[in-house]
Amino acid sequence: MDIPSDFQDILRRHLPFSDAGELGEDDDLSDLGLDSMGLVALMADIEDSYDVELPDEFVAETTFATVGSLWRAVLELPAEWQDARLAG
Repeated sequence: MDIPSDFQDILRRHLPFSDAGELGEDDDLSDLGLDSMGLVALMADIEDSYDVELPDEFVAETTFATVGSLWRAVLELPAEWQDARLAG
C-alpha cells in the first residue's frame, strides 16, 4: 500500500521517533512515539488537513496500530470526503 506523502507529513508531526525517510504501512505508531496526547493532536490534525470530522468509532486501538491501519481507516471515511480529496 502506498502511503501518500501529505499523510506521512501529517503523521511525522506527531511521531517523535520517526526519521525523514518513508513511513511504511507496517510501521508501528507506538514504536514511533505516538502516545495518548499525540493521538488526540493527530486526530485534530487529520480533521483540519482533510476537512473531515472523525466519527467516534474511528478511535480504536486497531485503527492506530500502524501507519497502514490508520491510512486504511482514513480511506474508509465517507464518500463525500473521498470525492473532495480526489478532486482537490
